[in-house]
Amino acid sequence: MFRRKWEGLPADPDFPVDLEKLGYFINEEDEVRAIDNPNNYFKFFLNRNPRWNERQRFAMNQALQGVIWERLERLGMKKVLLPLGTEDTSKPHVPIFVSKDIASASRVVVIFGETGQDLGVLAHRVIGGPGGVNKGSMVSILSSLMEQSSSSVDLRPPGVILANTGELIWWPEGNRTLSRIAFNAVPMKSAVHLGNLITDANLVEKNEDALHHISHMFKTVIPHFVNDGAKIDIIGVGDGADLVETYLDHLLIKHDKWKSRISCLALVGGTLPAWELKNEEFAKVFLRKKARAYATSTEPAGMIISGPDGNPNTTTFTEQGCPVFSSGSEHYTELTLIRARDIVLDWMQEVAMTPEDEEYTNPEYHVVYCDPKLDLGAEPDWSQWEDEALAGGGEKEECQEAQVQEGGTQKGEAQKSLEEPVKDKGKEGKAVAWDPRLVIVEPPKAEETHNDNVEVGEGKDEN
Repeated sequence: MFRRKWEGLPADPDFPVDLEKLGYFINEEDEVRAIDNPNNYFKFFLNRNPRWNERQRFAMNQALQGVIWERLERLGMKKVLLPLGTEDTSKPHVPIFVSKDIASASRVVVIFGETGQDLGVLAHRVIGGPGGVNKGSMVSILSSLMEQSSSSVDLRPPGVILANTGELIWWPEGNRTLSRIAFNAVPMKSAVHLGNLITDANLVEKNEDALHHISHMFKTVIPHFVNDGAKIDIIGVGDGADLVETYLDHLLIKHDKWKSRISCLALVGGTLPAWELKNEEFAKVFLRKKARAYATSTEPAGMIISGPDGNPNTTTFTEQGCPVFSSGSEHYTELTLIRARDIVLDWMQEVAMTPEDEEYTNPEYHVVYCDPKLDLGAEPDWSQWEDEALAGGGEKEECQEAQVQEGGTQKGEAQKSLEEPVKDKGKEGKAVAWDPRLVIVEPPKAEETHNDNVEVGEGKDEN
């Protein structure tokens, strides 16, 4: 019997948190490229062992976050540690970003991102790929907000608060909090340990999870930094939009003061059904008048898909209690605010520029949109699935079926051939069902190879 000691386990791979040492740089187009080949973007699959890939991505994301934070600070943001009053950075804390001149701002935009993203990040697929660092991060959002006015009588840019719904797990060795994905990639005792255990020591007071963090923002942080007369605009992204909407559903029941302070609510990529809300006034009054949703859709960004009551003629989820627009992102929720940035912020500027003696209300929409119907041509009769031609019995029949799609003079002949029963060649004149065929393909056995970077297989118990 063999026994493997702890010191015999392969060491966890280590990568420097430095863009240049990792082999990358940011080019003139603000895109991350490889130093050895500037035509290449970030390469995630560095090794066949997933642990090596995760550790490299962790170092890369940390390095890029440092670049993003520097740019946010150049735009007038400052980092604040929560709970408020935390000065010792070795104690558990959650960082957020707040505008330096927020105390005098008459309008403040509060942004709640996705719970799986790092602070300041919208989508790493854009930061490390086509698009670049600014476009894939909150830097582009801040830059656009800096060009806006707070109101019709205050031409100064609005104040901004970047909440941190993603990085809530305290990492003692790094003196910082991390997202769940990043926490899985922090150094372990060996490369083959199962993972990092989360205990009470990894929780931050009043920020134990995303909902507690949102509650702390409204109860303590916003009242502390924002003056009582300032209007508040809220942006929620992905599940962050669902959580902030859930919290507002309860908050507006108990505290009427927030009803007059919150000017508008943008639900970007959110999917919370209106029927799950408990506050009828919030669900049927506030959302209809002062909220808009931006959903993943194949339609161009800004196209209205549904009114507040939903649209039964589309597969996109629209029963959110407010008008629903296309974000321009077909599939990925993390791209919704990137694609819909201009239309979301332009709408918020429209709300902000409403005269002081008037109250903004969403216009009434008469939506006639419906999903486009595909013309499939001659649809086969699937009730005759035993027919070899309809069941895919040969390439010839598939070619004939493809010709049916094109129409023309061959349509009738092809359709006729599809309707004729297939005859068994071994039994002349007798129509039978097609004979199933079973083909077994055995791939050649590959020669065993050895990867010097992978040591997981050593010390295998032979008993």
